[in-house]
Amino acid sequence: MSQTATPSETTKPPLWKRFWIGGVCVGLLGWLLTMNTLDPSGSYPESGQGPGITLDESFNVQQGVLLVEAFRAYGLFLFDPYNLDDVFGGKAVPYLPDHPPLGRWILGIAHHLCWMWNAPESPAPAIVTACARTGSATLFGFTLLLIGFTAGRWYGSLAGWVAPLSVLLMPRVFAHAHIASLESTVNLTYALAVIGMAHLWSHVWKSETADEEAAPNRFGSWKAGLVPGFLLGLAMLSKIQGFLLVPGCIVWALWYGRQRAILPLFVWGVMGWAVFFAGWPWLWLDPVGHLQEFLGSATDRVTLHNFYLGQVYDDNATPWHYPWLMFLLTVPLGLQLLGAIGTKIAIQNRRTEPAAILVLLSMLFPMLLFSTSVAAYDGVRLFLMVFPLWGIFIGAGAETAWSWLKDRLAQPQLRIGLASVLLLTQAWGVWVTHPCQLSYFNLLAFGQTAANPAWEASYWGDSITREFLQECREVIPEGATVEIAPTLHQFQCGEMNSQSPIVQSQQWTFLPYPQSQLQQDRYVLVFLRYADLTDVLPELREQFVEERTFSRNGRKLAVLYRSKPQE
Repeated sequence: MSQTATPSETTKPPLWKRFWIGGVCVGLLGWLLTMNTLDPSGSYPESGQGPGITLDESFNVQQGVLLVEAFRAYGLFLFDPYNLDDVFGGKAVPYLPDHPPLGRWILGIAHHLCWMWNAPESPAPAIVTACARTGSATLFGFTLLLIGFTAGRWYGSLAGWVAPLSVLLMPRVFAHAHIASLESTVNLTYALAVIGMAHLWSHVWKSETADEEAAPNRFGSWKAGLVPGFLLGLAMLSKIQGFLLVPGCIVWALWYGRQRAILPLFVWGVMGWAVFFAGWPWLWLDPVGHLQEFLGSATDRVTLHNFYLGQVYDDNATPWHYPWLMFLLTVPLGLQLLGAIGTKIAIQNRRTEPAAILVLLSMLFPMLLFSTSVAAYDGVRLFLMVFPLWGIFIGAGAETAWSWLKDRLAQPQLRIGLASVLLLTQAWGVWVTHPCQLSYFNLLAFGQTAANPAWEASYWGDSITREFLQECREVIPEGATVEIAPTLHQFQCGEMNSQSPIVQSQQWTFLPYPQSQLQQDRYVLVFLRYADLTDVLPELREQFVEERTFSRNGRKLAVLYRSKPQE
């Protein structure tokens, strides 16, 4: 007997067209790709290589492991006032309150779980950076899921595929997913806080035809601020960049909600601060003093150098256009075009679709802030959290571009083939720069030569990769002293020694350059952070010869120098 399909069955879209499926699939793909390319310098020789050990990773991983070990030792008694002072007051352990703890908790937990699941190459130190990198990889996968889910819900199933795929293909975001830093935590929590507020609040502002009598009752309740406030607190607990979403959210809520938004905004702010305070026990010891210390640390710090357009600037003297030009040049051009189309659509529909405007404002404020005298350095790292949000507009632009293409190409196979080729070409940057995608610039970054570079090459030391260290073994003898340039902090060389099985097997000793007491057979390993090599490179080129170089996409990123033989 034949069966008749119900209306719900006949109208149900296929699985691949459901709004959430793109985020799930691309998120899983991004997680798997990242998890299999994490190894910095031989801790997991059987896996694909990742970026070399970066300058700040050791601090984040050590602090994360410290937090986990403290909890394992004390359990819930960690929060007893006496024990609290021992751990977070620095009396018993070297706790660093330079950043909120959420990202470091995640790295510490990931470190221990990875070690339990797959122990690193022996001999290994007590703390292995490669293990903690799995935390960033996992956060990256969830970020892709969130962006895909949001774009699919707002704009359609195609946007739900293209948006997370575009974030996966942003080389610098992909690179940070391989690094045990706080950026991947900020990317996820910042996006979650912005999207959460946009989704939960904008439904009452979507149309001028909404029930004006019911809307205040529906939205004006204090309860509307609880969940967005909790998400705000998570962003604040990630890094100080989490605070940067606040101005855009306030402007957006007051613009669309007027007086209805005041009470929910108040609850949102109180809830955010409550979560921030509750989640950081260091603040409990001296709430006012420690909060002032933390907020002051954003400006009261050592001046760093920034290489930009062929010149070296102090970080707080970088030209105003730095964040805008760097954003333009560090995302593949095709994705930028789709993002511009999506932004235009969002602005045109600003009255009926306010959610996208909050996303746009949450991107604009950090960019405007870093256009002032606020310190700007290290590529796009300080405002990296705007990049995943940009993926939502790229997804929206893809929906519009696809509709335009359908009107001009009748054959579906030809449309799909052309769109697939255009999208896959955007993966070129991730491919050719791996594992040093932090060095990526798109085709607009012209005018650069090896003798006169315009853009920073390797600002974080990630170019000292497993592959490059293996090549250096052909030149540097066992037991040799190797000088490192540039050296930006006192623990840098020690961490490079301890975190690399390759270095340990060769019994090399890394020391800061210059070591003038070494008379002959000097070896200098240089990652090309031009911002701090102005005086060093001319000296090296005069007194040393290049023995090995590490390049990606035609750009030299690291060099091994050897002293010239004495005549």
